Amino acid sequence: MSGEQADDLRGRFLEAMSRAANSIYIVTTDGPAGRGGVTVTAFSSVSADVSEPRLLICLHHESSTAQMIRANGVFCVNMLGGAHEDLSERFAGRSGKDEDRFAKGNWVRAASGLLRLEDALASYDCLLSEQSLVGTHHVLFGAVQDVVLGANALPLLHNRRGYGAVAEG
Repeated sequence: MSGEQADDLRGRFLEAMSRAANSIYIVTTDGPAGRGGVTVTAFSSVSADVSEPRLLICLHHESSTAQMIRANGVFCVNMLGGAHEDLSERFAGRSGKDEDRFAKGNWVRAASGLLRLEDALASYDCLLSEQSLVGTHHVLFGAVQDVVLGANALPLLHNRRGYGAVAEG
């Protein structure tokens, strides 16, 4: 495949992916390597049929939070609801750039000691079980240690490079 064809394929791939509606999550970590957090949409269930259910997240290889998770060996995935758009922007680095990201939001310590968003729709406490570098992204697998179910509200969605919500019907 020529360079031009590869660039065209990449462009079409990114445009096609932008058309998917994805829930938005804030992933946190804390430990010897430091405390961090980042907004992600690359999240998936892997399997519930193992002794510790597995999920995965994907983070850019230059993300400081990815490096902290890899060193700390733990992370918490928090599913955002419709009221969390500002918090999503903050953890994506698009607002409050020189401020502590955790200064906003209702953060509490989970049983594991990780910071968990108290009003998240769901939170998953995880031990890093496996990891792989694929292109520019770390694929991080979590062995779920605990799940906290929050409000039964509608999730905040990302679609066409912006925010959206599920239509109530």
